[in-house]
Amino acid sequence: MNLTKYIATAVIAVILMIVLALHYLVPAPPRKIVIATGGKTGQYYRLGNLYKAEFEKYGIQVEVLSTKGSVENLELINDSSKKVDIALIQSGTGSAKQYPQLESLAGVFFEPLWVVYREDSFKSLGRPPEKIGEIVKKKMSIGIQGSGTRNLVEKIFSLENITPEGPNILGLNTDDSLKKLQSGDIDVMFICVNDRAEIMQKIFSDPHLKIMSLAKAYGYPIKMNGLTVVNVKRSTLNILNDSPDRDILLLAPTAEIVARNDIHPAIVSLVIDISQELLSKPDVLSEEKHFPNPNHLSFTNNEDSQKVMREGPSFLHRYLPFWFAVWVDRILRVAIPLLAILIPVVNFVPGIIAYRVKLKFAVIYKELKSIEGIIRSGQFDEVKIDQQLRILQERTLGLRVSQLNNKDLYDLLGHIGECRERIQTLRTTG
Repeated sequence: MNLTKYIATAVIAVILMIVLALHYLVPAPPRKIVIATGGKTGQYYRLGNLYKAEFEKYGIQVEVLSTKGSVENLELINDSSKKVDIALIQSGTGSAKQYPQLESLAGVFFEPLWVVYREDSFKSLGRPPEKIGEIVKKKMSIGIQGSGTRNLVEKIFSLENITPEGPNILGLNTDDSLKKLQSGDIDVMFICVNDRAEIMQKIFSDPHLKIMSLAKAYGYPIKMNGLTVVNVKRSTLNILNDSPDRDILLLAPTAEIVARNDIHPAIVSLVIDISQELLSKPDVLSEEKHFPNPNHLSFTNNEDSQKVMREGPSFLHRYLPFWFAVWVDRILRVAIPLLAILIPVVNFVPGIIAYRVKLKFAVIYKELKSIEGIIRSGQFDEVKIDQQLRILQERTLGLRVSQLNNKDLYDLLGHIGECRERIQTLRTTG
């Protein structure tokens, strides 16, 4: 095989390596993702649709999956056969020990546990209720099975040695719970959402409904993961209705975005960018740019999301269109390691080529040396030796060498010529 064929083969091999590496080692981000959210009237579902609108600006289709809530979302995202890429959950719903292949991308907002009660249901107490034990005998709704609200309430009840079952404890969705609370069919409802949720605005503006301040608020996070205690100042929720009518303490899980640990880095970057655009504004519960953040998460924080939250988008994603940046990034991820391998190889090639040329000369010189030995012995067939020298001369003239090797070529031709002269001399003197 000549040098040209070697180079062509090497180029084809490099191209094939790049193609295979791009396909298997650095694949392109998916063109469609599925986000598991919550009930269609809930905040998670509405947030999922906001993400959908933003993702589709970048040419990525999004399916917003309606679910029962955090518990179901964890089961879906943990099962790769369900094809769910991202899930919204309430912090503390699961743990890394339970779901080792899951990672948290970011916390995106506080969603406190609001214990909402009818004021007239507690007149006999003579003051606002402050402990779970003071409301446990009332008729209440603690959320549907599989929801983050239900999961959190059951954990709190467990710490209080309260059984979350009985004729006075109902498992209603948030809309039905509020309707029954306002009609007087129940006395208390538990709900975990951000204060900006539409249902909370209805609660804050209803003069008959009050928000319970948890006297034991600081005790629960010691026993339960993913909780923060927030202090809500008087009248900050609704100034006309003076809601709350005093400073109150709330337990606040964090709504977080989770994914499997094989999620594509470009999708992670988009999630954080979109979250910063949608959720960084201040509210009653958090300061400006408090979210998204890596605090109070259920699982290990994804490395790519950490980097984006800490440093912002990469140089490529900051200045180039999304898909162009993705392709450049993929090529760089392949090219840099490949160059680290190819540069020493390329530096080694000239030595290989020089060795091959010397080897060609050495083979002819070996044959020439053998002929010279026969000539020195004086016993040889002149016609046969002359024919052998002619063949060596033709092979030498047929060698393909660079100009740098011309001197070696002519030296070899000269040595062949000297052998012929020796034969001529012997013929003359003989």
